[in-house]
Amino acid sequence: MKKPLIILSFFAIAFFSCKKENIRLAEDNGCITKLVIPATSHGTLPDTDYNLISALFVSNGIVNPNFRFTRTYRDSIQTNNGNYDSRNVYIIQYTNGLPIFMESLNYLFKNGVFNSYSGRLTNGTNINTSPSLSLGQLRKLFIDDISLFDHAGNEYKDRCFNAEFGYYNLNAGTANNSENLVKAWHLTPQHNSYPEAYYQDDSGQRIYYFNGVETFK
Repeated sequence: MKKPLIILSFFAIAFFSCKKENIRLAEDNGCITKLVIPATSHGTLPDTDYNLISALFVSNGIVNPNFRFTRTYRDSIQTNNGNYDSRNVYIIQYTNGLPIFMESLNYLFKNGVFNSYSGRLTNGTNINTSPSLSLGQLRKLFIDDISLFDHAGNEYKDRCFNAEFGYYNLNAGTANNSENLVKAWHLTPQHNSYPEAYYQDDSGQRIYYFNGVETFK
């Protein structure tokens, strides 16, 4: 399903650039925590929902240990051919025990039977799971970008941040349909979803920055 065109205000920016070798990055020794969410975690998803959709996937022969269920909702749909129950299940994909950022799936079931899914199934990667950047380097990168794009560095300099390690498909959202996974980090303030940024682990290059403000045309 195609997404509507989104224009990100206040410098919500995505940058892709060439890999740089042997870069030494400055550090900020302020508060930052490495966030680890295993594929087996269902977070805020209620146990009743988790158990229901787990059973739904098993009954349809869909068993994938690299799926993490994040949310679900049910509708009762009326058609000319009668009524049916529709259930959508949202999934974050994992590979090598790490999440693939921005590559979620949506599985649709009708009357308990699998119907279709949207999104792209990953092929995984042989890239190792050892990070290169330190938490201090990541904090400095994030504070600098908050200052650059939102002029709010002083507001966040004493805040705590979360840093989650995983993979990012550099071809996501482009005309190139091949999967190009790289090791990456997702940075957010603790207890808030925005601003957020993604950085390549091998170089510290910014992949994407967004402050949470969207305008539609």
